[in-house]
Amino acid sequence: MSRAFSLAGLLRVRSVQEREAAQRLSRAAVEASQTQARDRHLRAALGDAGSGPQDGRTLAALAASRAAGRALLTELRVVAQLQEQTLSDARAVHDTRRREVRGLEKLAHAHLLEVRAEALRAEQKELDEIASRTHPGEDA
Repeated sequence: MSRAFSLAGLLRVRSVQEREAAQRLSRAAVEASQTQARDRHLRAALGDAGSGPQDGRTLAALAASRAAGRALLTELRVVAQLQEQTLSDARAVHDTRRREVRGLEKLAHAHLLEVRAEALRAEQKELDEIASRTHPGEDA
């Protein structure tokens, strides 16, 4: 006779929630990494601009390009900050979900050990009864 773990359904739900939180964390990390790569690429492009011959129109175009680049960098910084906050929030949610799952897993393991111990006690009791029935007259 094996008793079912009464919190098995909750453990399944928490496991699903933990996997979803892990996926959100992964997506947030990828998005933050992509934004950092865009930032590095834009900074490199802005750093390379301006080499070569310079005339009045080229300098005006270069100044406009740099101004647009700085505006884009500012926007990227804001996006990066938002993504870092999203990443931090996703990490906190995942950590919480993981702790919940681990707690339930520990309870499930303790339950399994208890069920096994009960089964072993029942088996030992049956073996003791069988042993006492097979040798009833040897005590005398």
